[in-house]
Amino acid sequence: MNNNRSNQEFKTGDTVELKSGGPPMTIVDYAADGKRLRCQWFVGEKLEEGFFTPGSLQLVVVKPHKKGTVKYRDL
Repeated sequence: MNNNRSNQEFKTGDTVELKSGGPPMTIVDYAADGKRLRCQWFVGEKLEEGFFTPGSLQLVVVKPHKKGTVKYRDL
């Protein structure tokens, strides 16, 4: 399945990751230039933030685990 999405198809609140790998991130909003997405993620307890082009991201499906923990997998 193709996980590529255009700028219009990603929406605030989507969980994404870099195509090259990395932590799950949440899309917060669009950058002022309208070409990048502002994403946030945690490193331990520290909240990090960065701007990424839509072409560098892929959607992540978040599935609850039986014991209440969260497991991540690509579409």
